[in-house]
Amino acid sequence: MKYKPNIGIIGSGMIAGLHLDALLNTKRANVLWLADVDKKILVEKLKKYNVPYGTTDYRDILRDNNIDAVIVAAPPFVHFDAAVSAMRAGKHVLIEKPLVINRSQMNRLIKETTKHKNLVILECSARHTRLQPKFYFVKKMLDNGDIGEVYHIHHNHLMRGTFIEYNPRGVWSLKKSLAGGGPFLDWGVYDLSFHLGLLGDRPELAKIKRFTRNGIKIFSDPKIKSDVEEHGAAFMEFDTGLTYYYERGAGVHCEIPNETRIFGTKGSLRFSYTSWNSPQIERFWVNKNRVEKHTVYNVDMSKHPGDTIALTNHFIDCLAGKTKPLMPVSLAAKHIDILFQILGK
Repeated sequence: MKYKPNIGIIGSGMIAGLHLDALLNTKRANVLWLADVDKKILVEKLKKYNVPYGTTDYRDILRDNNIDAVIVAAPPFVHFDAAVSAMRAGKHVLIEKPLVINRSQMNRLIKETTKHKNLVILECSARHTRLQPKFYFVKKMLDNGDIGEVYHIHHNHLMRGTFIEYNPRGVWSLKKSLAGGGPFLDWGVYDLSFHLGLLGDRPELAKIKRFTRNGIKIFSDPKIKSDVEEHGAAFMEFDTGLTYYYERGAGVHCEIPNETRIFGTKGSLRFSYTSWNSPQIERFWVNKNRVEKHTVYNVDMSKHPGDTIALTNHFIDCLAGKTKPLMPVSLAAKHIDILFQILGK
């Protein structure tokens, strides 16, 4: 008989909808509970997804002995308390990004996870990174030495829009006290998961020069106020000699597509790492005859089920004992600590 865990979801907003769609698609788990403080939204989602139980207090889910695991998909300011409460209730946990909103929560969460080694605790930044084909295609090239020793990574992505343009309920994303930060905590967890993961997560940050700016975005509604960073960049030096220029913006007066350049002693790569962008990986290199070459590879994405479905499958595989979490709390904390440094925290 196939393993089919009972799951409760904390939060019923946009991100929770992605998880619900993925769980219904895979049919590998039973969703028994939804929680949301907004009763109207909760009732709508219970009906839409045919979930039997709903509550405005997520602790009701944790008190149900039939629940094996929870997905923490509420806004970031809920993540720490919900994850800790779930662990203490003996539930496996998938935590949405960002893991936490400050360093104090990060340190306490790391300590808490060490008390629950029998539980699967997975952070979700493997979603767009280590669970899709581009990551393994590029990593294999680097492991094979196709561009020699990697000495520099350059990544930037700037957008005029912010989180609330595609999630109007997400006004919380504009408040540091609720979101922790802006684009660096929204997308930075994925950026670092992909780029540092290519190098086996070996580099340790040694030095950083950074800036962030706020007050750039002009909202159509003058009542909307933001105190999170809207644009920032960091030049980082790692103990391995690697340097990394990293720039992010949401609410900037510019549009720069999501692009990564990786430079090595024998060549370089240029690509967009997200699964929905171009499948092409460009390689600039020199052959044995010292002729400069430009090769374009197309990554086969045809068998990729979608990022959140892949995350769902990975979580359930972890619950079934088939594999280990690709993004445990300890590793996610390493990435978010770098982001906190970029934010000056």
